[in-house]
Amino acid sequence: MTSKDPALERRRVRLALRTFRNDARFSQPEVAERLSWSPSKVIRIEGGSVGVSVTDLRALLDLYGVTDETVRRDLEQATRESRRPPWWHPFRDVVSPQFAVYLGLEGAASELSAYDPTLVPGLLQTEGYARALLCDLPDEQTDAIVRLRAERQRRLLRQAGGPRLRFLLDEGALRRWVGGAAAMREQLARLKSDAALAHVELSVVPFTRGAHPVLRTGSIALTFRDGDDVLFVEGPNGALTTRDDQQAVDEYLARFEESRKEAVSGADAVAFIDEVLGQYPS
Repeated sequence: MTSKDPALERRRVRLALRTFRNDARFSQPEVAERLSWSPSKVIRIEGGSVGVSVTDLRALLDLYGVTDETVRRDLEQATRESRRPPWWHPFRDVVSPQFAVYLGLEGAASELSAYDPTLVPGLLQTEGYARALLCDLPDEQTDAIVRLRAERQRRLLRQAGGPRLRFLLDEGALRRWVGGAAAMREQLARLKSDAALAHVELSVVPFTRGAHPVLRTGSIALTFRDGDDVLFVEGPNGALTTRDDQQAVDEYLARFEESRKEAVSGADAVAFIDEVLGQYPS
């Protein structure tokens, strides 16, 4: 993923605008009043739910007293780049608005921390495992989701320069038969292979640990070197991407760390997977 990814350029612009507004000591309602905008427009621009036009960017920079021509020129270029189609555009029919926000930021994070209480996380799933999970969907939709997942895996697992990936699996995800014995043998072998990657940390929470802090909800936290972290939560009513709520991210990461301390990691996790492999007949 390059520095010209549209979602990353939009993030860069919105963080810069928020910083400039704070430096100029304007509140969001004051900005809206000075520019004859609705307050919600300022909130949406800074929150990233809508892009900013070059014309509106210039108006904001003028209001905040940003006169450095290099800064203005760079932000204008970033604004233009942010309006290009994202890398996942070919899969847009199977990407929800919440997941779209997440996908645009996934590759730019410094660290990704993922937990699923029942299944192997999508970034670690084989095609056979994924197709077994999606068997109730139309073939065309299943194919698109599988291709999207494979592209995410290529970008984050196979390319250099991406985030550090931390996966916390519950033992139930290893023992639940998804797609049959052959599919599970392939899936567990894949977990062992991915666990050997230098930027991947794989941990397993055994049943014997009982209830643990992060047990209930599948979630992914994206943390960034410059803050503004993101939490993506999957639940019974769909998925939610949470931004501008650092407390929610911090609380999840604290629970993640507590559960990880109760888990087996590294060579012990691989040995645990080998033990579970014996459950699946050849």
